Amino acid sequence: TWTTGYWDCCKPSCAWPGKGKVDRPMLACSTTTGDILSDANARSVCDGGQAASCSTHQPFLANKNLAMGFAAAAVSGHHGLTGDDNCGQCYELKFIDKKHGRVWGWGGAHPKLVNKSMVVQVTNIGRDVTGAHSFDIQIPGAGQGLFTGCARQYRGFHVGDFDCDTRYGGCR
Repeated sequence: TWTTGYWDCCKPSCAWPGKGKVDRPMLACSTTTGDILSDANARSVCDGGQAASCSTHQPFLANKNLAMGFAAAAVSGHHGLTGDDNCGQCYELKFIDKKHGRVWGWGGAHPKLVNKSMVVQVTNIGRDVTGAHSFDIQIPGAGQGLFTGCARQYRGFHVGDFDCDTRYGGCR
């Protein structure tokens, strides 16, 4: 399987009550203060509300061979991810140098990432994501996809400022 990236600023779907086998929902943050919201029922910025992805959900290095991050589980494929039950679960991803089939000839990790790992926690469920990949890693600038929450969370910017006007794939 393989991964993609996204950053749409929407409230993570796992931040709603009753998702996953956890004692409380994942975190969402205020669009005005950036503070963690205590109301798990606050409406998403992508639906006109004030709840958004926290800026702290971007990847970070734990050490030179391990990064930590957050991801949406792409549940439309045949890889065992099922949806809301995956909220809060963690997975270790290993970056390898492997192309995706002879026909496509694309894929594989950047040479500087090969043989390194990333642990991701599922904070979102990508029901709209189709394809053979398992995870959509939250990475600022990696593409907003369908949603325009970033321009609502960070006022004064245009939608295209957040992904270099490339909604799928983002800045390169």
